[in-house]
Amino acid sequence: MSESGSLKPDQVSGEARLEYRWAAGGTTGEFLQALRDYRRILGAVCGGCGMVAVPPLSYCEICGGDTDELREVGPRGVVTSWARVIEAPQGSPVEAPFRYVLVLLEGADTALVHLAPDDDRVDVGVTVVPEFREGRSGAVTDIKWFVPEG
Repeated sequence: MSESGSLKPDQVSGEARLEYRWAAGGTTGEFLQALRDYRRILGAVCGGCGMVAVPPLSYCEICGGDTDELREVGPRGVVTSWARVIEAPQGSPVEAPFRYVLVLLEGADTALVHLAPDDDRVDVGVTVVPEFREGRSGAVTDIKWFVPEG
């Protein structure tokens, strides 16, 4: 664009939206299938150092080793950080206001980024549990959000 913000004669402005499909792969595929079919959250266990990562990866971000098994974690976890969203971004899976949370699930060594309702009880150190959607499709959003336990 020129300094005035207008387009040059050989430029066009617009938006392109593409619909596509991709293969989740073995590790991620099993994680998503467990969410959809069993309402279970899986973490990947590193064969080298034993770290449990959620969401699971096929390799360890700490030592570089291969993950050699998937293990159920949670469902309870502790909020380690959060941010309030007042205006939802386009395509948000829930209406604003809500909170983005980092949840350290029982049995995991890494925190999962997810959503929580805009509830003053959702704070650092609070124990939360997942609320699953009824119509699940094999996506991380099969967990609607994490809510305070009890």
